[in-house]
Amino acid sequence: MRTRLIIFLSTIAVGLGIYLLVAAVLKDRFVPQEFLDARARGAELAQNIVLLSRESLKNLGQIAKYDLEGSVAKAVDLISIEINKNQEIRREAIKLSSQLEKMARSLNAIKPEPARVLAIEAISSEVALVSRLIVYNDFFLQLFGTLETKFQGEEPNPTNRVQQLINNINDEAKAINQFNKRFNESLAEFDKIFTGE
Repeated sequence: MRTRLIIFLSTIAVGLGIYLLVAAVLKDRFVPQEFLDARARGAELAQNIVLLSRESLKNLGQIAKYDLEGSVAKAVDLISIEINKNQEIRREAIKLSSQLEKMARSLNAIKPEPARVLAIEAISSEVALVSRLIVYNDFFLQLFGTLETKFQGEEPNPTNRVQQLINNINDEAKAINQFNKRFNESLAEFDKIFTGE
């Protein structure tokens, strides 16, 4: 009977010890739901921005094709569509900024500190990305405006301006991709803290 009692109490002690250890470890790890929700919504918005931007790049090629074919009306129609899409991308970027703000507001509650630092790095990268995205879209808007004036005969040969805008767009795209890579790397490291990988 005494042996059973000792085994029973030992089992309870070990179980309690494991419980306390797990509770102590988990207590030191916390991510606010607001951060997680904003992160998920931000990812959706970023994906939509990427899709819209890819469509714009594709349509830029189509506009160039219409230019070579002499299909001015088709080129001008597609430019009008792209100018509207550019405004949609800007609206999505503003929504993404709002999600980043929510993530930033909840930073102080993230535990442990290394996770908080990674979250700060990720948010900083994404804020920089949004800033570059706005510039990128502005260059696109200028390019579409320049092409529109060309097709309407107001500026018959804006080749240098068009090439400079394309170079600027490409530079911004590279910067955006770099910031996006940093964002994803920081959040991957962030996730490892909570998954134990």
